[in-house]
Amino acid sequence: MSVNEAHFGGRAQSSSVVPHQVGAVPKHYTNYEAQLRRLDEILSPENREDGPAIALVTGTPGSGRSTLCRKWVHNQGDVFLDGTFYVPLALAAERAPDALEDLLRTVGYRAEEIPSGLEARSAMWRSWSHGKKIALVIDNALLPAEIAPLIPGAGPAAVLVVDSGESPKLRAEYSAKKVWIDPLSDEAARLLLGKMIGSDRLDAEAAPIAELIGLCGGSAVALNVLGALLEEEPAARTLRRIERKGGVLAALGITPVFDVAYDLLPPLCQACYQVLGVHPGDGAVAARTVAAVLGEDEFAVSDALDDLKKRHLAQEVADDRYLIAGSLVRDHAATKAGGELPSRIVSAYRGAGLAAAAALPNRGWMAEIWPQLTAQPMADEAAAREWLDVERENLEAVVELAYRLGRHEWVCQFCLVLWPVHLKGEHPGEMVRVNQRGIEAARAWGNDLAAAVMTFQVGFAYRQSFRADFAASRFQESIDFAGKAGSSTALATAIESLGLAKLDLADHTEAETLFRRALEVAIRLGEERRIALARFHLAKVRPPSEALELLDAAEPTLGAENLNQVKIALWRGKKLLEAGAHADAATVLTEALALATERSFNRERAEAGEALGDLSFVTGQLADARAFWESAKEIYYFYGFTPDSGRVSAKLAQ
Repeated sequence: MSVNEAHFGGRAQSSSVVPHQVGAVPKHYTNYEAQLRRLDEILSPENREDGPAIALVTGTPGSGRSTLCRKWVHNQGDVFLDGTFYVPLALAAERAPDALEDLLRTVGYRAEEIPSGLEARSAMWRSWSHGKKIALVIDNALLPAEIAPLIPGAGPAAVLVVDSGESPKLRAEYSAKKVWIDPLSDEAARLLLGKMIGSDRLDAEAAPIAELIGLCGGSAVALNVLGALLEEEPAARTLRRIERKGGVLAALGITPVFDVAYDLLPPLCQACYQVLGVHPGDGAVAARTVAAVLGEDEFAVSDALDDLKKRHLAQEVADDRYLIAGSLVRDHAATKAGGELPSRIVSAYRGAGLAAAAALPNRGWMAEIWPQLTAQPMADEAAAREWLDVERENLEAVVELAYRLGRHEWVCQFCLVLWPVHLKGEHPGEMVRVNQRGIEAARAWGNDLAAAVMTFQVGFAYRQSFRADFAASRFQESIDFAGKAGSSTALATAIESLGLAKLDLADHTEAETLFRRALEVAIRLGEERRIALARFHLAKVRPPSEALELLDAAEPTLGAENLNQVKIALWRGKKLLEAGAHADAATVLTEALALATERSFNRERAEAGEALGDLSFVTGQLADARAFWESAKEIYYFYGFTPDSGRVSAKLAQ
């Protein structure tokens, strides 16, 4: 491969499909004409010309902030030629990296092309969106730190942020302006209900409707639910239903409206409503998951969820995936749920998770910790990986719920189920949180083997975050747990992992000692793959002659694995370079770079390019060295390998 071919390849795939993610607006949408005009001013073509232009839409819960944003976007017709995007954020700033991953996948990047770091993902999103005509709705954002990474690059973009709170940075840097939504006036509420039930009924049933409007307190959510009720029966009857709930209406707030709507639901709809109310986290829930929780037919459950949507008690945010948006309705749904429902939700996810784990290559920890545990695998590996990718956020929330319920063994199982997703290095913060909870669960359970596994999984998360000192500490703890458990396999993994952390810390002497110890344990166990891995790692810290022999010994076992084939070629090239065998090093490293590029192994692609730059430098080909190093630095940066990028920058400074 020539130096000119060693470029950074992260480019979105072209597609004729323009994304349109902003959901539909209720046909009876009403009022807020002043706010729509204000959005027209803030997000006018003139303001977007040097954009992005940003509007911050705030108001009380249930006031219709999200609907206002959707309405404005739909009013623009086909102005946004490059797409309209919707990002539903949760309560924590950690969700910004996940939102960026979703955006980048939507515009055509493959999963393996998307970097792991927040800054790198944000840079890639800005690069793609630069100069494009797009609209972006950021919903449920509470912290300014959530919003800034999602802002598109310079160009004619419109950004509508729902419920952001104060954000001086957005106001100062982007001239973001606020739009406030007041509760609906009685007149506006009548107009909304008139669109749903007809103006004739407003006049004919004026007195009970006036009382019902007063009960809703200007809440757009409550008025929509009320309108759905009035489509089914006279206003006086609805009012009597509410009065039968007892108490003084003014003191009950809007809860009686939801109570009556719930009472009129068919039993299966009520059960689905309860599941959505107590489901942990903020992610959408698949109809098949609700069906598994309830033990009902999936198609019947899908119909029931669709009925909830028609009654304005739930939203369908993706195909057959539902949630209750907003705390008013969700809190009400939770009050209707029985105490056993949270445990059934955890059980449903556990069943599906174990089926996914059974369909994927595994490290054997599930069988070693739970020898009697069996699960019917999912249809195939692709289906299992897709399920894990889609449900990852829900699974993190389920881990917390399982821990609160005292299901400590299940918490540890969830940590192992999530490993194939976390191993990719795209969610190190989540990996730390989940496995830290796993450690606490394993200790509460009293299982040292599980504690050892959970602990070195946390260590791997810290390595992915370039915190080798934290990783080393956790790997040492894992060694201690493995010793208490009497598990040679866990001990070998923990020792080897600590060696890698020491190598990250440039402590080659200690790393070699640990790798030799890991090799000894692997030989005693007689596991060929473990022996091959130990030899491979030991080769990293040995002189070229011995290292090449170790790599040759490891290759027959590891060479059949795509990633390890690339890694062995990469380290063989490095050792040949170290030995001064420049021609052979060039051949091997070029092959490693080609394989890493073909298979989208970005870290290894950058390492191979960096090594080829080193080779060019020592052979006096300075222009080639600079080209290789520039390419490697760009890859390291875009994929979140910040320390590596800094190391190459230092070489370029020469």
